Amino acid sequence: MRLRIRVSMFTLVLTCGLSAFAGIQSDEALSKIPQEQRPALTKRISQYVTENRNRNWKELYDLISTTGRGTASRDTFVAQMRAAHGVSFANDPDMQEFVLNRVQPGEGGGFDIYGCGKAQREGKRYKGIAVMHVVYEHDNWFFTGWAFTSFPNEACEKLKDPGWEPENRIGWDQPMEELR
Repeated sequence: MRLRIRVSMFTLVLTCGLSAFAGIQSDEALSKIPQEQRPALTKRISQYVTENRNRNWKELYDLISTTGRGTASRDTFVAQMRAAHGVSFANDPDMQEFVLNRVQPGEGGGFDIYGCGKAQREGKRYKGIAVMHVVYEHDNWFFTGWAFTSFPNEACEKLKDPGWEPENRIGWDQPMEELR
């Protein structure tokens, strides 16, 4: 009996924890995405956040768009990501969580997905409005990168305003920052 309760509690904690890493506030947030592609996008966002959080650069490579990769091979990508996302020194933060809030058509194609993001860099934690760019290619969703919308980070509470717009739009027509 105790084992069954422990397993049930573990499952509940695991389920709640996973939904926080790449949550979606409502189906309305995905309204600009074709209905039949929403489940695949939701799954890919979860994978993208998980691979970033776990710093699993080899697996992350398979989620990056053709533009985001540029000419980088898997080995080059992994080396560049390790260099940019070091533990004691890092140029870039590691995404830890993302809760989708809204989707907007991206400049030059694809979609900009805005939400509340949490990240970590050199042991420090950051929270604020984040954007990730996705494109539909090769019959699936791929990411060109992610970033916080501003520095210092905009408070996630601003996303409660349905009229919120990013101050500056990011151009996603080149490889990820780590590969430039």
